[in-house]
Amino acid sequence: MSVSAASEIDSLLDLSARIGGEPLLVQAGTGNTSIKLDGVLWIKASGKWLAHAVHDEILIPVNLAETRSRVEHNADPAGQTAMVGGKALAASVETAMHAVLPHRVVLHVHSVNTIAFAVRKDGPAELAERLAGIHWQWIPYVPSGLPLARLIEAAVARDPRLSVLVLANHGLVVCGDDCAEAESLLRDVERRVSVAPRPFPEPAWDTLYQIAGNGPWRPPQGSTVHALGADPVSRRIASGGILYPCQAIFLTPRSRAVPATCTEADLAALDDPFVLVEGAGVLLRHKPNPTQLATFNGLVQVLQRVPDHAPVQYLGEAQVRDLLCADVYHYRELVEDNGASRMPFQGISATDSAVLNLRS
Repeated sequence: MSVSAASEIDSLLDLSARIGGEPLLVQAGTGNTSIKLDGVLWIKASGKWLAHAVHDEILIPVNLAETRSRVEHNADPAGQTAMVGGKALAASVETAMHAVLPHRVVLHVHSVNTIAFAVRKDGPAELAERLAGIHWQWIPYVPSGLPLARLIEAAVARDPRLSVLVLANHGLVVCGDDCAEAESLLRDVERRVSVAPRPFPEPAWDTLYQIAGNGPWRPPQGSTVHALGADPVSRRIASGGILYPCQAIFLTPRSRAVPATCTEADLAALDDPFVLVEGAGVLLRHKPNPTQLATFNGLVQVLQRVPDHAPVQYLGEAQVRDLLCADVYHYRELVEDNGASRMPFQGISATDSAVLNLRS
């Protein structure tokens, strides 16, 4: 590898670690980055955390021409593996998307500000003015992999200067000729789509403790996470369905709301990882692992940015079922193992960290 190529990879790793350490951009092992150098696509390996980029081997090299050929022949390149640091790593599920984009640097993040628009039926109209002057397109929701790559190929064909993609019910993709250009565009988009989180009532601690009783359920520390139950808008949206894949994969395929009159005996019959207590807050069955913690906080942050009047677009039941396949469970294990391997948690905000400590 040439000195210049090594320098560019170092720049991507540095950028990956920085954006991976921002919970409003990346939660746990979500998001991926890539750079194309000398016929090689360097892309984040499946299950790796961007926040660990400067401490861990997170990039996998794949032949760019072969990868594009696989896509052309309807073979998902995410199955490719390579030995990195003595370990066999698999290419990200988003490898096809990165390969078909012509740009040298591609950043895919789960920006909570963007997702707050990406889960709305009127998202394209709401973003049109905010992203005016940028070559961007809205990509309807399809599963990651070849289906998403096909839509992006069509989007690039419509506008060869395309550099920003909003993925419905998913996230944000920005592209550039180098890391500096891609990051500058990412920051510009974030500034344009930034939404102030909605104020919410303080959790009703006495009610939460009374319901929890002496059972396994406990209210998490900190107030922000309790917006899911205390804020009627967040509670209504969360209990209405699944907004994006990570919500189903790392948390639960449903979010259950229970009345404030619920009892400890009522909770004993539930197997949910958490419940939303109407007008009071949230109860967790078990202390969350770092991946669940980051995903949980990301969901809270998204919902606080969706207004009451917004028409919400949920994933369909069939789409959720397709997400929860055997491969996804393996992926979840990879992400959780990589998250648990580094303590204290990197890329987790003070608000996230507070959720780890369940009040006793």
